Amino acid sequence: MDTNSIEHHIRTLDNQHTAVANKIDAILRQPSWNEFEVEQLKKEKLILKDKLAHFYKLRYELMNEVRFDHD
Repeated sequence: MDTNSIEHHIRTLDNQHTAVANKIDAILRQPSWNEFEVEQLKKEKLILKDKLAHFYKLRYELMNEVRFDHD
């Protein structure tokens, strides 16, 4: 996987994470909301956060690998 592909995945996941966070916020601002729905969205948000961490790690490793190749 190359840097551009990793960056694309990071942007996509970050946009999804932000959308889920915004949806949670919108639901919680309502006078009455479904606790189960919010819990499901929070789980989805955590999964996205874990995926983001994975791709940040891949990017870090790739950047360090490339940097070491040029030393």
